[in-house]
Amino acid sequence: MKYILNYKRSPHFEERLRARHIDPFLVSLCLGKGVAVPKRSQRVEFTLSKECIMNAIRQGYILAGDCLCMTSLTVVTKRRMLITVFAKFGDTGIAN
Repeated sequence: MKYILNYKRSPHFEERLRARHIDPFLVSLCLGKGVAVPKRSQRVEFTLSKECIMNAIRQGYILAGDCLCMTSLTVVTKRRMLITVFAKFGDTGIAN
């Protein structure tokens, strides 16, 4: 799969996705339900909050083990290309 929701994957993005063990479904969830924040030079950051991740777990879209200790997920795009992805983790994680 070279595209996620009509966003083309860059080689750097695929490398970061594998290295950080992030499920591609979480990326599509972030692009669809996350908060979009425009940045400079046509970049947009999509951020998925802990509440949205918890709702996806409750509704059965993802397993809690896939996002253990994750507090937010951020995807950076430029035009229609996925640039990078990273997650923020906390000690309490999604339990609180």
